[in-house]
Amino acid sequence: MLLKGIVVSVVGAMGALFLLHADSSVHADVLINRSPADVWKVVSNSVAYPDWNPFITRVDGDFKEGSTIRIVLGTGSNSMVFRPTVLLVRPEQDLCWRGSVWIRGIFDGTHCIHLTAISGGTHLEQTESFTGLLVGRLTKDVIEETRRNFLAMNAAVKQRAESKAL
Repeated sequence: MLLKGIVVSVVGAMGALFLLHADSSVHADVLINRSPADVWKVVSNSVAYPDWNPFITRVDGDFKEGSTIRIVLGTGSNSMVFRPTVLLVRPEQDLCWRGSVWIRGIFDGTHCIHLTAISGGTHLEQTESFTGLLVGRLTKDVIEETRRNFLAMNAAVKQRAESKAL
């Protein structure tokens, strides 16, 4: 009888997660009055992130395809640590990594920074695609907060790239 109750509970919980599940994504972009090479110097320099980035406040490791890096979001007691794998590095074009909360398949994110040359500068676009069992209505606030953080990071990239101190 106990086993049947456990099975029913697990099936019910899985059904609820399935009904609430919906993959999601976040997008934020900015125009920067500098070349993709100058913007790339900012976004690819992992060591300098603590100097300028209000969202990703620390990166340990180099942006090298296949490597695992350590990313800290935020500061103090509200900070979160992720250990994503770098998926793509195309200098002056793309930088992507994929990380997970807890274990893979629960709440995963693929974060990309895309740079496109435009007349007079660079179009920078950040995207994150969220997948996993817990993505959906239960994580709506997290996803909206991520969008706000992308906007803040984009503004900081713009300010740093457009400054004379590259």
